[in-house]
Amino acid sequence: MKFNCSKESLIAAISIAQKAVSSKTTMKILEGILFSASDNKLLLRSTDMEIGVEVTIPAEVERSGEIVLTANIISELIRKMSGSDIFFESDEHHQIKIECLLSNFTLKGLSDEEFPEFPEVIDDHIFTIEASVLKELIKGTLFSVATNENIPVLTGVKIELHDDDIHLIALDGYRLALRAGKIKNPVAEDLSVIIPSKSLSEINKVLVNYSGDVVVKFSKNQIFFEMDNTQFTSRLLEGDFINYKQIIPGEKTTQVKVNRRLLLESSERAALLAREGKNNLIKMDFNQDQLILTSNAEIGDVFEVIPIENRGESLKIAFNSKFLIEALRVIEGEELMIDMTTSVGPGVLLPMTGNDFIYLILPVRIAEEN
Repeated sequence: MKFNCSKESLIAAISIAQKAVSSKTTMKILEGILFSASDNKLLLRSTDMEIGVEVTIPAEVERSGEIVLTANIISELIRKMSGSDIFFESDEHHQIKIECLLSNFTLKGLSDEEFPEFPEVIDDHIFTIEASVLKELIKGTLFSVATNENIPVLTGVKIELHDDDIHLIALDGYRLALRAGKIKNPVAEDLSVIIPSKSLSEINKVLVNYSGDVVVKFSKNQIFFEMDNTQFTSRLLEGDFINYKQIIPGEKTTQVKVNRRLLLESSERAALLAREGKNNLIKMDFNQDQLILTSNAEIGDVFEVIPIENRGESLKIAFNSKFLIEALRVIEGEELMIDMTTSVGPGVLLPMTGNDFIYLILPVRIAEEN
């Protein structure tokens, strides 16, 4: 194998490929990135056997070939080399010589024969979505995924498709996050899959510097995301997702309109003491025109007053401060609605108009105060 390519392009490609490199494995081959040069292209491939990435960049290829190089070593080495173009040449013993200006390195690689094949793209279903929309959907739901694996499907995010609507749903037993968006081409039938949260987290990192369209293809147990020169794949989770629609209350006795930023800032201040307490909770007393927000711990107390517009009954309720703050941080808009029924019923955060998001948080039971 003999080729040369742009250092800048290679650094960007390695950065993407590293997203699927296995960090905990007994298989040394999975700690590497496959370099495959042919037809004036350099393809980089990585996998941890659950997710996989392929990235292609232009290269001047004099002799085709493949080699597997340890990801963290080749990444650091390329970043520290000077010059704008890098030259590679490998031999039959899987050694590769790397040159850039006055620098010369020789690395011992691995044979490509044991490196896993990239899954065959099976496009039983396909849709296109803007990268900006997909990023917002992921940002708005990923934080609510369950970390406990007692119910495996809850460690993933459910993707629902209907016509040109797309919904992402995540819940962990204490809270629920639903975000809605639009796809570019309507689907012919209602579809749903469950994608592991780790996969969505990594695809989100790949999308950071990407602003075009994302083509999504999926089958029964595999999903593919295509972005220009990058292809990302993940296995899907099997099982029945909880019927989240039954969890969302259909009625309310208290409906509060509040400024999101004021509520977030007050909650963050209260959380400083809440995390020192036993339950990490914030108490909220909703009156007709103001919200009294308090938090108590051995080291001190917090008392905050926020103006609100209450369209229902007064209510006292308490929430886990972390759950409330994480929801408020990902909601867009200046104001939001909070729907509630009782002090032991869930609080539902909603947009002022439309149905772009729904966040549901179960309250923390507190002793009655005299």
